[in-house]
Amino acid sequence: MRHWVIDTNVVVSGLLSPHGHSARLLDAVLDGRVKLVYDARILAEYRDVLRRPRLKLDPDKIQAFLKGLHGQMLVTPSVLASAGLDPDDIAFIAVALGTADKTIVTGNLAHYPPEILHGARVLTPAQAAAELARAPRT
Repeated sequence: MRHWVIDTNVVVSGLLSPHGHSARLLDAVLDGRVKLVYDARILAEYRDVLRRPRLKLDPDKIQAFLKGLHGQMLVTPSVLASAGLDPDDIAFIAVALGTADKTIVTGNLAHYPPEILHGARVLTPAQAAAELARAPRT
């Protein structure tokens, strides 16, 4: 099982478009192939962003996603220096570094340039879906 940090933009995309790579990633979380790893900051961002009226997300889908987080992995990461960086992005990196996989899945690669990753790796939803497709199901 993979332990991945999933950026909020991937969650939004997965809830908006049920047939895309992001949706396949959320399906992998639900069926146990991926353990979604997060901390209190990421949870707060999920809650805030998913409830934005302009996204017009189905409240039942939002609630189901948030409820599904209870079976995932809540962590308390180490503090990571964030000089000049977006604190929201730092949260995702810090949490990823606290996992064996050290992986962030995002649709915004520009938010995670190599010089700030401290050894974490970044996958797009398409790359993550391809990696999952190659892996044997257990």
